Amino acid sequence: MLRIDINLLFTIVNLLVLYFLMKKFLFKPVREVLAKRQGEIDETYKKAEEANKAAADLKKQYEDSLAGIEAERQKRLDASNIEASKEYDEIVNNANKKADKIIQDAKLQAEKDAEAKQHEMQQQMAVLVAQAAYKIAASKDSSENDEKLYDTFLSENAAEAKKD
Repeated sequence: MLRIDINLLFTIVNLLVLYFLMKKFLFKPVREVLAKRQGEIDETYKKAEEANKAAADLKKQYEDSLAGIEAERQKRLDASNIEASKEYDEIVNNANKKADKIIQDAKLQAEKDAEAKQHEMQQQMAVLVAQAAYKIAASKDSSENDEKLYDTFLSENAAEAKKD
């Protein structure tokens, strides 16, 4: 049977005192330290989550900004291409107009030169005819004079033809 002796009673009392002392001086401070550490860990996780969320927000802003910049770059590139195309067309049109004007001026100048040469030739022919008529009228009707006149006429015309 169970005997209760004083040793057993002291052992139980000692165990109870030891339990309360340990509870008060050991378990309570250890639990407080553990609770404090758990709070710090929870706070660290919360800060880490906030930092991740802030980083994700910044990343989204950065991507949006990049998309906006790319759209703006493409818009400006398209505008500059259109402007360059307009300037190219304008330059080509101006060059074509200048070329047409130069061609027209050259044609007019060629026509004027041709008319001047024709007029000059007509004057030379008139002079030659007048000289021939004068020489024929001034000479006697001899065949010898005719031959001399013909030879003189040919030599003068050959000399003038070499000059031109």
